[in-house]
Amino acid sequence: MAKRWWRLVIAAAITVALVSLASNITSESQLSAEANTLLAVRSTFSKLVNSGAVWAGLPILSGWLVRRPLHAFAAGIVASLLALVVHYGVGQLFGMFDETVWAGNRVWFALALVMGGPLGLVGVAARGGGPSGSIARLVVPAGAVIEPFFRGMFSVPTILPWPERVASITAGVVLIAAGTVGAAVLMRRRRKQLGSQNSSRLRPTASEQMSSTGPPVRTAPPSLRRIRR
Repeated sequence: MAKRWWRLVIAAAITVALVSLASNITSESQLSAEANTLLAVRSTFSKLVNSGAVWAGLPILSGWLVRRPLHAFAAGIVASLLALVVHYGVGQLFGMFDETVWAGNRVWFALALVMGGPLGLVGVAARGGGPSGSIARLVVPAGAVIEPFFRGMFSVPTILPWPERVASITAGVVLIAAGTVGAAVLMRRRRKQLGSQNSSRLRPTASEQMSSTGPPVRTAPPSLRRIRR
């Protein structure tokens, strides 16, 4: 069972890395402003899959999968580092990056080492109940809502080409909408769980029903009367 969860963690990390890398592929027509509409669509998708909500959600998902706190802490770090290595390694292999990409992005590797473990523990907490579980489940949706404002996605300089401006605003709107809907769905599901738990507590058990009804009372059969003619 444990090997299965680790395979899912590795698969999730590789998927995030490759999808993120593929979203950065730009054709010559996009670079020459001959396909601005396609460029806007690709840039929007790239901003979404490269968002902090997605990359921070990866170690959280990893911790949620492996369940155990110690394993979740390790899974968060492994998933984050593996995604970075695959992303930059495959990109360098196909000529998208040069050899300086590792030193130029060392801050992301440092963040993966520092934040991957705690985010993995958030994934474990998200499986639990109570206030801590509810807060843990809202980390990713809240991050998606906050990120566009933190990164200034709605205040793009007008000097940039219009595809870049449209992509930034569109990605910001999508992140806010996804975070809001995700938070609403999780809160609604939590209320349903609490309601079902309360109803099960109020429902009497079979033994309680038997004790409340008591033993059946036997009544004597009516006496037969002889009818005299």
